Amino acid sequence: MDIHERLRSLERENAILRQQLSILRAQVAVSLAAHPIPFDALFHQLPLPMVLFAPDGLAVAMNQANAQLVATPIDEVVGRYNIFNDPVAQKQGFVAAFESARRGRVTTMPPTLYNTAEANIAGRVIDQQFWSETTYFPIYDALQRLVLIGELNRDVTDWVRMHEEEQRLAATLREREQRFTAVFNQIHFGIVIVNESGRIIDCNRAISAILGFEREELIGKQILHRTHPDDRERDQVLWQELLNGTRDSYTIEKRYLHKDGHIVYGRMTCVAMRNENGQITFLVRMIEDLSAQRAAEAEAEAGRRLLQDIIDQIPALIFVKDVTGRYLIVNERLARFAGYRPQDMIGKVDEDLFPPALAEYYRAFDREVIESRRSIQRDDDRWTADGLTAFTTIKFPLFDHVGNIYGVAGVALDVTERRQLELERQRIEQQLREAQRLESLGAMAGGIAHDFNNLLVGVLGNVSLALSETPADHPMHTLLVQIEQAALRATELTNHLLTYTGRHQPEMQRIDLKQTVEEMEHLLRSMIPHRIELVFVPATTPLPIEANIAQVRQVLMNLAINAAEAINGSGVVTITTGLRELCAHELSSMQIGADQPPGQYAALTVQDTGQGMDETTKARIFDPFFSTKFTGRGLGLATVNGIVRAHHGALQLVTAPGQGTTFTIYWPLAPSASPSEEPSPSAQSVPPVQATHTNAGINSTVLVVDDEPAVRHVAQRMLHRLGFTVYEAGSSDEALFMMRQYGEQITLTLIDLTMPGMTGDELADTLLTQFPTLRIILTSGFSQQEVPAHLRATGKVSFLAKPFTMNTLSQAINIALSSHAL
Repeated sequence: MDIHERLRSLERENAILRQQLSILRAQVAVSLAAHPIPFDALFHQLPLPMVLFAPDGLAVAMNQANAQLVATPIDEVVGRYNIFNDPVAQKQGFVAAFESARRGRVTTMPPTLYNTAEANIAGRVIDQQFWSETTYFPIYDALQRLVLIGELNRDVTDWVRMHEEEQRLAATLREREQRFTAVFNQIHFGIVIVNESGRIIDCNRAISAILGFEREELIGKQILHRTHPDDRERDQVLWQELLNGTRDSYTIEKRYLHKDGHIVYGRMTCVAMRNENGQITFLVRMIEDLSAQRAAEAEAEAGRRLLQDIIDQIPALIFVKDVTGRYLIVNERLARFAGYRPQDMIGKVDEDLFPPALAEYYRAFDREVIESRRSIQRDDDRWTADGLTAFTTIKFPLFDHVGNIYGVAGVALDVTERRQLELERQRIEQQLREAQRLESLGAMAGGIAHDFNNLLVGVLGNVSLALSETPADHPMHTLLVQIEQAALRATELTNHLLTYTGRHQPEMQRIDLKQTVEEMEHLLRSMIPHRIELVFVPATTPLPIEANIAQVRQVLMNLAINAAEAINGSGVVTITTGLRELCAHELSSMQIGADQPPGQYAALTVQDTGQGMDETTKARIFDPFFSTKFTGRGLGLATVNGIVRAHHGALQLVTAPGQGTTFTIYWPLAPSASPSEEPSPSAQSVPPVQATHTNAGINSTVLVVDDEPAVRHVAQRMLHRLGFTVYEAGSSDEALFMMRQYGEQITLTLIDLTMPGMTGDELADTLLTQFPTLRIILTSGFSQQEVPAHLRATGKVSFLAKPFTMNTLSQAINIALSSHAL
């Protein structure tokens, strides 16, 4: 028996009990008048729980059925209990119902919860609850005078519980229906419910977006009519198999006709819903819109073809392999070099294409790149049809969005001509080094040569005159010739002095500038007077450079000694190493190396608190033999000049009278070096900008979310300059709290992409769900690619790379508030 049938049965029982009560009232009235004692026996044996009250509310009788029901002895009630003195009866409405019965009305109360916690009757369960339906009715004597008020109690616990269960089930059913309706209408793919004839019974909102028709336009129509004519036959065949029971479902990709006439590509799954007898009740068609996927595939294919066209035109050997070594991409130049067609190399490994030794060399190179997780460059020679060819090969790992390596790419350049040019460059550099050495000694050599030549002019001139006036047979002629030869030899010596340079090629090796400087600390402390404080500020990461370590040490020693000698009394010499990013503008102001290319350099800075230099001294500081010290030889900085130029470095000098002197040497980083240290903000040339590019900040509020206080404070000052009201949050939890407090005011949030706990992209997802009109700028340091694609697709999220300036921040705000997507 289900819950509804049980409820109906209880209602029938209730009607019968009410009829019995009416009959009982008449019988009680007669019995009380004629036979009081038999009535008492009848009253106690009556299975209906009942209590009789005097009109003043005092209980005068209670039968055993009621005592059993309420778990209370009769003598605890009769003659003791007065309903008007019971505050619980007053509160729950029993007194009001009793008063209604006194006025001649039969009054039935709604089911009320009763507790037997204090009952003390053998055989009853103590401390239990039940629901009772109580009816009060008047009892009159033969003269129609009110003599008693009857109370009839009925245990309706089962009925109440079944009623509650019915309500719970009804609420659950409503909730399920609401949940199904929400899912049905909010799911991203189209759902169409059809009958066996193929006519649409119902459909969700997504199908309207896919086909362009409103729901009312589709109900009752044939779904097959929305299929492209060329795809209908295949769908119809599978549909018949579904109706015949030979299959339970089928999935096909086909074309649909949009309301405006364009074609929609979709993946459709059709499922037959059957009852317990196997009969079809309805059918469901689930349609996934593949139009964007097809467009993306077409775009990807076009991009692949464009990439292939580009790499085929690049004058280099280019390839991409997966982690197992199978070729995924090769260009035509590499295929020709290997003696294959490009398509013949795809999917092959080196062992399939090259001799064993060469294949093993290539594979070992790949393994080294994968294990080191960095790019590696190598120079090697190969015999080709054109003879011995020199190649420079760079291989680098390919990472997916979570940082896993999925392949290795390589570019091999034919550097035969460049190698020859490099040899020529080395020869010219050797000459330049000789010239640089000559430049360092130029003043001394020039002065000596000048004086000697002045003397030799007089000697050779006079000898020539004398020889022209002296016959060959004159006794003095031989002596004059010998004098001339000696003078000529002296001239050769002065020429040697002018052209003398050291031809020793300094031996270059890969060294760590940071470590080299740290190794010099003990020596420098022993050479510098104790009155001078020597401070070392090392870089946080290694600084690999190609250099002659002896010359690097010589540069450091010369600069440190000069710095100490420039200090009168006590002072401080600070030696710092670090990574610097130099732009062309910064390099153009260098005293040495102004023509060097922009990029990252390893910086060595020596700073003193000495007296500094004026412009005249600064202009001559690198001249040989020039010195401001009485005992100085004037060759120290001239040597530094030559060494810096020989290493293709740059030198910056900052000094002023009374402000000390700072020398900074910039050494080119070694090839393939990838230091992890980011340039410090002070190392970058960021000119101040005026924030005049936007008025978006007027009456607008921005929330800055970043776990770095310095970043938040800088951003706050910039945004204040742009006219914004700014709130700060140091974490995603703080940001959510601030949004709950001020979300109605905030139009834009600036969120760090990588924060501990809830990351920036997760916070953006949460905020966009709660605040659909909010605009978000993610800052990172992860390319906007990290920015997850689904955030980029919202059109409400943009990206700002760190570090940023006023200009770049202003531009990012304009883009964000203009609803431009990434």
